[in-house]
Amino acid sequence: MKHIFTIIMLFQVTFCTPLYEVYENAEPMNGYDKYLILDKDIIYTGEIGVYEGNVFIEGNGAVINLNQGVGIWVYADENYPANLDAEHITIVNSGDNALTFNGTATGNIINCNFINNQFGIQIMDESEIIVKNCNFINNEQFGIAMRGTTASFELTYSNFWENELGCGGYNENCWGLSWVQLELQGSGILEDNPLFIDQNSWNFAYQENSPCVDSGDPNEYDSDGTRSDIGANPYITEQLLGDCNADNEQNVVDIIFNINNCIIENSEVVDCSCSDLNNDNDYNVLDVVILVNIILYD
Repeated sequence: MKHIFTIIMLFQVTFCTPLYEVYENAEPMNGYDKYLILDKDIIYTGEIGVYEGNVFIEGNGAVINLNQGVGIWVYADENYPANLDAEHITIVNSGDNALTFNGTATGNIINCNFINNQFGIQIMDESEIIVKNCNFINNEQFGIAMRGTTASFELTYSNFWENELGCGGYNENCWGLSWVQLELQGSGILEDNPLFIDQNSWNFAYQENSPCVDSGDPNEYDSDGTRSDIGANPYITEQLLGDCNADNEQNVVDIIFNINNCIIENSEVVDCSCSDLNNDNDYNVLDVVILVNIILYD
């Protein structure tokens, strides 16, 4: 009974916090003026503006839900330089640009997902941006929009799928680049369905046969020693017990995921053998209790 009560309490926790609060409370670290560390089990909401300084967002696979807001803006000029580097975040549901660089802003955007926004990244004025190992999926206009001809960016090892504009009128396999229709020059550009486990429930881990697995920069490696993946959530080959969403962590997200996909619905998309923690060839509440004990006491 104690374990069942623990499960109920875990489900009642709301994992949500304003991104602005994290930005305001961020401390200097690793040469950055503000170093934001996000938690993958928290949904972050709202917008921020970076108008000076050197900022880093360590995403850890977290999701930023912009709720049709204006997104993250970076603006710089000669008196107030500004740089934003970001890794391993997913930005969804912007009513405008998920990420905008203005003036002379600079940035490095690595292993991120831009999904269901108006624009993924918009680059304006004289900004200089590097984009690598990123997904641009189902954005309502362009994956990347470059407004004007003085900005510059380097794009490599990224995937574009079903962005509405930028493909000569076609509505699929779209990389969606710019109002000035520049030609892609970078290496490793894909135009494939990323095969997330469940995009509708914001589970951006990959199915095993995803084209994004081992398709990132070949000079970089994921934690399992394989070639880097494209996107915010690397596919890890050695799966932990109960980690059916394949994010290489055992936590309350796995409890919810296993109940929804392996016990209630028995989803065909998920290999539920990872949910059978007591090896009885069944997926039930006993497996959930074991997973709760692992999370709480190991």
